[in-house]
Amino acid sequence: MSVISQLESEKISPFIALSQIDNFDGSRMVNRLCKHFSHKIDAGWNDTQGYIEFAMGFCDMTASNDFIRMRCGANTKAELDEIRDCIDAHFNRFSKHSNNILHWRYLFNTSGGA
Repeated sequence: MSVISQLESEKISPFIALSQIDNFDGSRMVNRLCKHFSHKIDAGWNDTQGYIEFAMGFCDMTASNDFIRMRCGANTKAELDEIRDCIDAHFNRFSKHSNNILHWRYLFNTSGGA
């Protein structure tokens, strides 16, 4: 599946976390994150979008030279926290010369419907 098709499918999960950083070279970070994860798990990217498929969920990214936006999802909060922690650790390592920190906003849909 192409990167665009993968992201346009807008995955639905009961637990979603969102983060965005402005004034940041997001395209470069999407490239680094997706390339890194693609060695072990399914990941795809282009200049403005990327996705990483974890066993327990996903992380979709949209970016430009001015921002990065991340949307991660999983079936449980514990799985979502594991994905978020993994993304945080790699983001911090790859942006070590930056003062940017991912701040996550949670959306929970536990009603059983999508």
